[in-house]
Amino acid sequence: MTDKVTTASDSATVTDVNSSKSTVSADTSRALENENHADGTTPAENSPQELSAAQVADYLRTHPEFFQSQTELLADLTLPHESGKAISLLERQVVILRERGQEARQKLGSLLANARDNDQLFDVTRDLVLSLLRARDATEVAEITQDKLTALGSVDACEIIVVARPGLKMSEGVRTENAEKLAEEFADVFRLRRTHCGAIPRSSIENLFGATSSRVGSTALCPIMHESEIIALLALGNESEDYFNTSLDTLFLDFIGHVVGAILHRSN
Repeated sequence: MTDKVTTASDSATVTDVNSSKSTVSADTSRALENENHADGTTPAENSPQELSAAQVADYLRTHPEFFQSQTELLADLTLPHESGKAISLLERQVVILRERGQEARQKLGSLLANARDNDQLFDVTRDLVLSLLRARDATEVAEITQDKLTALGSVDACEIIVVARPGLKMSEGVRTENAEKLAEEFADVFRLRRTHCGAIPRSSIENLFGATSSRVGSTALCPIMHESEIIALLALGNESEDYFNTSLDTLFLDFIGHVVGAILHRSN
């Protein structure tokens, strides 16, 4: 009889313990649930989920108009046409059209970049001409030319070398050089009498730009002319080896050379 009572008591104790554990577990679950929903979301909702192929397909199926507003995305898609080992004519046409489209976008980007450069060059040229008209002597003409062209974003170094001649009035701060020496070192400029862009020997770059020659990769050499005579040489440098190249349009630089030449001759 005593054993049965003891067993019953033990059973009651076990029941109370299990009940307590259940209560704690329930309270813990509610606390976690309240914490998860404090910002209105659950941890699963906060973590990024990758879309499956089936989900993408279902979305496109229920939104057939999706690609009407995504033409650029459609142009980049590859949709092979099953035709065995040979490529179909339709698929080949699509590939060609896509390549032509990419080439057209690249050309358009290049044209826009050139247009922006020309706009900046025009503004600098206009400012240069107006400033040159106020110059009081040949020294100011040379200094203004160098200062204004250095403001161009594409110019990392600028130097003007005036051809020495009898009666030249120029301060010591402006570089002068013998005509024969310049003509020997920069023969193409003196022979063609127009701006020369492209690679020149490193020794010539160092001779032109001195301390700033280390950041010059390509050059534009513009003859400053009065009538048919070269009276100075304008050297522009860019850190890129490909910026000043033989295909670069030199219309503005040639114009600058003639304007500076006319004013420099008048001021001396």
